[in-house]
Amino acid sequence: MRRIGFYGSDDFGITDLQPADFESLISSGRIKIIGQANLKKETPRTTQTKELKVVDKPIEKGSFTLFDPKIHSSNDIPDNPGNYIVCLNEGSKLPSIGIECEMKSFQNLNVIYTGIAGKSLRKRDYRQHFTGNNAGSSTLRKSLGSLFGYPKVARDKDPTNGKTKFKENDEIKLSEWMKTNLVLYYKSNLNPDKLEDELIKEYNPPLNLSKNKNIENLNYRKRLSELRSKK
Repeated sequence: MRRIGFYGSDDFGITDLQPADFESLISSGRIKIIGQANLKKETPRTTQTKELKVVDKPIEKGSFTLFDPKIHSSNDIPDNPGNYIVCLNEGSKLPSIGIECEMKSFQNLNVIYTGIAGKSLRKRDYRQHFTGNNAGSSTLRKSLGSLFGYPKVARDKDPTNGKTKFKENDEIKLSEWMKTNLVLYYKSNLNPDKLEDELIKEYNPPLNLSKNKNIENLNYRKRLSELRSKK
């Protein structure tokens, strides 16, 4: 009760009372109102917190270097970890599977795939993707060959492990098509995983099946997965 300016005493027999008991105290004459204290009503303090807005830093396109397999040597690619973006040349198209896919452009070229090289861009970018009988170890080659409808054969001596590749002649044809129709952009990067997530989110490459949560091209990716699984 002292919080509202009232002080009682045991001498007056006024103890253990609540503000709601004032009515009976006044009417019985036990207390008399002789003045009114000017008490300011306390208002709860409110603290305003500024909402932090996270802004994605735009991908610096100039930090990627062009590699054209028709004119460049694999030795031009650094033997370092990093990121890469695979694009169709101007006028080139993916094999048709009856479902259209939307593509976004990087340096005015349509993006079809992005990936990472954990150890060497040179070995991963060029030697695994663009050359040799490597559909069994290259996600990009396996997807492209599946779009072309190439039949699959066992990759290893043990045919029951499920690892597949394409026939030698089809692998050769695939390599030639890739060198004619594709270019890639690469960037040395000691921690490529985070950038890969950003590239998939921004460019939604139709041949990226893992980590790709974009609704756009969902049916295309489902069909591609079916073709990749087809024996």
